[in-house]
Amino acid sequence: MKIIIAGAGKVGFELARVLSSVHHVAVIDKNAEALERLHGLIDILPVIGDVEDPETYASLFEGRADIFVAVTDSDEANLLSALIIKESITVEKILIRLRNNYFSKGTILEKLEVTGAVFPFVHSAETIRLLLKYPEANNVKRLSGSAARLISIEVDNPDFEKKPIARFESESVKIVGMERNKQFIIPSGNESIMHGDLLYFLGQGKVVEKLYSRLDLKMPPRIRYAVVFGAHHLGLEIAKVLTEEAVKVKVIEKDLELCKRASEVLQEKALVINSHYDEAILYKEENLLEADMVIMSGSHDEENIVRSLQAKEYGIPKVVAINNEKKYYELMHRLGIIVARGPRSTAYYDLLGMIASRSVISEKHFCGGRGIILSRKIYPKSALIGKDWGAFTRHSSVWLLEKSGVVIAPTDGIFLEEGDMIFVIVSVENEEQGKIWISSL
Repeated sequence: MKIIIAGAGKVGFELARVLSSVHHVAVIDKNAEALERLHGLIDILPVIGDVEDPETYASLFEGRADIFVAVTDSDEANLLSALIIKESITVEKILIRLRNNYFSKGTILEKLEVTGAVFPFVHSAETIRLLLKYPEANNVKRLSGSAARLISIEVDNPDFEKKPIARFESESVKIVGMERNKQFIIPSGNESIMHGDLLYFLGQGKVVEKLYSRLDLKMPPRIRYAVVFGAHHLGLEIAKVLTEEAVKVKVIEKDLELCKRASEVLQEKALVINSHYDEAILYKEENLLEADMVIMSGSHDEENIVRSLQAKEYGIPKVVAINNEKKYYELMHRLGIIVARGPRSTAYYDLLGMIASRSVISEKHFCGGRGIILSRKIYPKSALIGKDWGAFTRHSSVWLLEKSGVVIAPTDGIFLEEGDMIFVIVSVENEEQGKIWISSL
């Protein structure tokens, strides 16, 4: 395909890096230095120009492209470029990133003939809603195109220690990974759990919840009171989610103007506190020690990590940090911080899913990036339809099938149908081998 990306920032770079390996990609930006760096790393067509100028597009790909993706930091520029490119060249699909959720409610996108839009701040905040729905969970991940959830639970209940893993599985829920002593393990099914183990369940959320109930006594059975550090755009979206779920909310922000804006947006649904929250006494003065959950919503991972460790030191049961840079993801995980994907990563994965929605393989990293779930959806006319699920060759990994929302292990006499989803769970060291296995079906 011929793909045009407007914006050479972090999201544009990641999209170009992945897509350029199999597609013809052009990247547009005013910043010549950024484009030069990008071109030096990956095989793209760099275009120095204004995404709001029709002449920028005139000579690209001889006037025809399959996909246009607008990911600049400006909503106005992304919207306007979507209009201009439609008038400048022939393009089949237009995708854009937007900060303001307002555009999802009006008719502007329809009028501009935008194929799809992602709202990463809203989507990042929605990960917090999942943690509210499963308060005892260490983390919860959605899987694209699946009704199943990947839910992690830490073992902190002496009544369950030394119990076999099978005790916490069912016909429709499987434990697909575990972390013990900082090592990631693909379970064989014969292990017994130990204190401090982190177990990864795959299955429908409410079914999983029944199996792991009270496995971790540290976690609150319900989130009643939460604190959000930061009142920028993401912090406000998270606070909105919390108030919608009837959670008592306090927002801590050191910038007075941001506090005023937060008070206007949240009205009286949350208490907004203006404070330089690097002072430890804040936890006692503002009664933050009673919180069930604390969320660090800042855009700087180093600050989020430090404040998360401080919150854990004070005994807050559920500490969540927004992860903005991939390089800090594993560190956050190893420090016992619950990691929520930031807006940039959310935008990247959401857009990539739209671009390759019918691709053979999707992947989801977990356990600090050391475990990977590879999935393959069975679409209409697939050669896999009608094949016996029990007949596939197995390898040293976990293979599961989701059929009608139920996750099942390899079984003879179950035939693959349109809409089914195949999962292969591997360690990061076996990622390429796993992709070969699932691609060769």
